[in-house]
Amino acid sequence: MAAEVDPITLQVLIRGLQSIADEMVAALVRTAYSTNIKDRRDCSAALYSLDGEVVTQCELGTPLHLGTMSPTVRTALQAYPASSLRAGDAVILNTPYPAGPGHLNDIGMLSPVLWEGEVVALVANTAHHVDVGGFAPGSMPFGVTEIYQEGLQIPPVRLFKEGRLDDELFRLISQNVRTDKEFRGDILAQAGANHVGVKRLGHLLERYGPELLRRYFNAIQDHAERRMRAGIAALPDGRYEFEDVIEGDSLSDRLITLRVAVIIEGERLSVDFSGTDAQVAGPINCFPPSVFACVAYAMKLLIDPELPPCAGTYRPLEVVAPPGSLLNARYPAAVCNANIITTQRLVDIMLGAMAQAVPERVSAACTGSMNLLTIGGSDGFGERFNYIETYGGGQGAFRDKDGMSGVHTHMTNTRNASVESIEQAYPLLVERYGLVPGSGGPGRQRGGLGMVRALRLLGKEATVTVSMDRLRRQPWGLDGGGGGRCGSARLVKADGSSHDLPSKVTLKINEGDCMIITTAGGGGWGDPRRRPASAVAMDVALGLVSAQQAREQYGLEAAQAAPARREADGPSHGTFAE
Repeated sequence: MAAEVDPITLQVLIRGLQSIADEMVAALVRTAYSTNIKDRRDCSAALYSLDGEVVTQCELGTPLHLGTMSPTVRTALQAYPASSLRAGDAVILNTPYPAGPGHLNDIGMLSPVLWEGEVVALVANTAHHVDVGGFAPGSMPFGVTEIYQEGLQIPPVRLFKEGRLDDELFRLISQNVRTDKEFRGDILAQAGANHVGVKRLGHLLERYGPELLRRYFNAIQDHAERRMRAGIAALPDGRYEFEDVIEGDSLSDRLITLRVAVIIEGERLSVDFSGTDAQVAGPINCFPPSVFACVAYAMKLLIDPELPPCAGTYRPLEVVAPPGSLLNARYPAAVCNANIITTQRLVDIMLGAMAQAVPERVSAACTGSMNLLTIGGSDGFGERFNYIETYGGGQGAFRDKDGMSGVHTHMTNTRNASVESIEQAYPLLVERYGLVPGSGGPGRQRGGLGMVRALRLLGKEATVTVSMDRLRRQPWGLDGGGGGRCGSARLVKADGSSHDLPSKVTLKINEGDCMIITTAGGGGWGDPRRRPASAVAMDVALGLVSAQQAREQYGLEAAQAAPARREADGPSHGTFAE
């Protein structure tokens, strides 16, 4: 007879284990060296059972890591079985093939938790490093066609052995990255985060003992699976299909189509991406762990956001991605920008399909890309720098609320870097930073606004990579809502000349040149002419919508859409970029 599971103890341990993962990320953020981690929080942490199944994962991190961290841990365990690990060990790896992180910048680190000399659990974290070598600064360039050009591939290797850093291995890896000081600082921060996890889990072991903890690891998985199955059963049975496109892969402007069919039958849910275009030459190909991460995120979002972030939650999900397709590329296909663009489009088509089943739970399309900009080169004083940031955009509107503006959506959960942190760390001048008025899709509920950032290079020269989408195709609206305005990328030379850039490009810039990135707004929801006049008037007063848009899209006359303002209120658009 199975041992009884106490529901109170179960909930206490679910929350207790979650707090450990949260504290690991907090430690990583506090001690990291790079702006990308310490300010933008591009990292995650989790606890695992000995078979590599995630028991809990920090939700302060990046949703994309939901699917990629478990394969990373299992790949590490193939090289270093849990029984072979010793206290103080740390195994790192970054290669997506055969299963692991979504791209080379994401370096995973695994450490054992021991009790009386026996490994009883595992802790792990993943962090996005600003550079891992390769063709261009930032290690996410365009113009590459295979993973060998994207950066240093690190198979599972034991970087820490019983608490001692393997300095020879560390020097070898550091030699292959452009910003080795940031790399070394961030790796040591990852080791510190795992140390926190080991220590905190040790406290739980002292309180409950290893046998009870193992039993409740399984109980948490079973509890989460039951809740997910019940959530799927509550959805209407049927087959729901949708498709959308990516605007080329940098080597071709051809639109690349992604197709999905979501099949719901009772407690069973299958997601079939057959019909998606074949893998491409450029670096937007995806690998199954990242695809699964997108499906897991979308279904948790729609069924119950409070479901425990563990393997049991995702057991009922079946995902089909045909080999050789864009979503299951064959080695050694280039994959570095799949995380930035392809995964976001995967969520778009999942939500587009599910809008046919549960429209009240689905938002209109968001900005549609992580909107990456990297600028790397010399600061003019002998030091190399590498600025990397993904830019927020407009969130799609919901049935009952407007979309948020200038935020990171879906598979990225990072922050916008502050002007101060950018200008302090890099030879860059932030000349413009704000929201883009009128960029949100019109609707009864309005889509969120995109944002703009203009960066002028103060160093001598640099290499830039732009990785965006939705520059030609608008994020779509729902139930009669309009699409969000498209984004743009523009280079303004030091002499004042300027030209638009493609959405995916790597190029050289010089001192005084300025990069201007404008992200897409989110789609609207519902008929715009059903938006309350008071809400439109407030949008106009706040500079979110122009009087012309109020008239043409919402059917309001200028007098209705421009209520009197007190002189002390000041200009309505003071915090917005014109």
